[in-house]
Amino acid sequence: MHFSHRNGKALSRKHVFLFNALFFFPLFLFAQFDFNSNCREAYRSIISLHFTEASKLLNAEKAAHPSNLIPVYLENYIDFFTVFIGEEPPAFEKFRKAQELRTDIMKKGNMESPWYRYCLGNMRIQFALCRIKFGEYKSAALDISHAYGDLKENTQLHPDFLLQNSGLGLIHVLAGVIPDNYSWVLRILGLEGNVQKGLDEISVMAGYTGSNETYQLFRIESLFYLVFLDATLGKDAKNALRILQKFEDQKITFPGRTNPLLIFVRASILAKAGKTDDAILNLQEYHTEGEEFPFCYLDYLTGLNKLNRLDPDADLYFIRFLKNFRGGNYIKSCYQKLSWTFLLKGNIPKYEEYIGKALTRGVLFMDNDMQANREAKSKEQPNVILLKARLLSDGGYTDRAIHILLDQSVKNVVKTPKDLLEYNYRLGRIYQQSGNHPDALKYFGITMRDGAGQSWYFAENAALQSGIIYEQNKDYLNAARYYRQCLSMKNTEYKNSLDQKARLGLKRIKSYLP
Repeated sequence: MHFSHRNGKALSRKHVFLFNALFFFPLFLFAQFDFNSNCREAYRSIISLHFTEASKLLNAEKAAHPSNLIPVYLENYIDFFTVFIGEEPPAFEKFRKAQELRTDIMKKGNMESPWYRYCLGNMRIQFALCRIKFGEYKSAALDISHAYGDLKENTQLHPDFLLQNSGLGLIHVLAGVIPDNYSWVLRILGLEGNVQKGLDEISVMAGYTGSNETYQLFRIESLFYLVFLDATLGKDAKNALRILQKFEDQKITFPGRTNPLLIFVRASILAKAGKTDDAILNLQEYHTEGEEFPFCYLDYLTGLNKLNRLDPDADLYFIRFLKNFRGGNYIKSCYQKLSWTFLLKGNIPKYEEYIGKALTRGVLFMDNDMQANREAKSKEQPNVILLKARLLSDGGYTDRAIHILLDQSVKNVVKTPKDLLEYNYRLGRIYQQSGNHPDALKYFGITMRDGAGQSWYFAENAALQSGIIYEQNKDYLNAARYYRQCLSMKNTEYKNSLDQKARLGLKRIKSYLP
């Protein structure tokens, strides 16, 4: 058969087209989601923060199965943890670009798979969490809304796909804690925050007891979210301690006892529950391995717990954190806490040096950093006796704290009107922690009366804690009264976090109110 030169060219072009079609067809038209053994092993490495090892496994999987999109999804996990833990702006910008490309690739996947919308939704949640870290609340709210659309549709199409429950739970929690001035974005798009509903949804995955190996693997992550969120947003840490105990009893562990995420969760809960000695022991299990991504915040957390115990070496951990951390959050707070370590040792020049750095270093997104900045601006040196009582109280050492306040005359402690206000507030907090609710409410009442209109946080937190006490005693009318009083106070320290907790309190008791 004779072919003309022209026909040969045409055939050649057809061959090229056919080759390209066959080459790209499997990736883009038959792109699948296979969470196989290679991907499971990579995931285990990721949640152990062994990103180099995970990347090698994912690259090998992509070479062996180029149409599998799960490695693309897991690469997003690596960027998420890198940015969320490290908080470095260049890494955030890199994540921004990479996530756009990954989203485009994901959209070429098999839309019939339950993993399709699940991966898209979770990638958006991960990026939203990073946006919140960098103060991009409006964009984060939009991401959360889009993620909600993905996961809600997935529940309708694939109701038995349990993994999506954790994502939906995170969305409901995040929607409940987005600052008020940005929550309108979520309301317009029909998404209302509900922290308890979110925790219940995460519990579905966390409570999985079946034989699906992938579900079992992600159950660990769900428990991580459940314990941490309950400890952070709950009215107390007792429930989180119960969840953590269940976690321990069922011998559910991350790869390796010294997994930094697990250490972080345990230490955060133990510290909030006033079990500072146990928190410190847990934190001291952390040792950075060769290729493990550094979790610098654990040094900061160790410093806080040691400071609460009045350990003289607390400064070493704050200094290490400041040396190694490249993000902007917690820097001001860390300089403040470092300055306190020297104040407690009577080294006033060092106190002044480090509290001065709290004014010029770091950023102002977190309430703790804002409060540190205020102290640096005011140039008011904390009352050492009251500071010791505060730290010991925060650490759960209530007996030591109460002795510091009551084993000497009020005149020896109180030097200024602010001192008197804090003195009564500290007594209220210590009595609350020791279970003496009548005396706690008495001193909180004095604090609210004398602190009304002041910018210090004592009166507002006294109102919040009064609401919590009444809620615990099932006096929901008074609980609502004090939660609303907390919200009514203006321009106080820790305003965002105190208001957030008061709003959550009102939501918890809403069904009990007339």
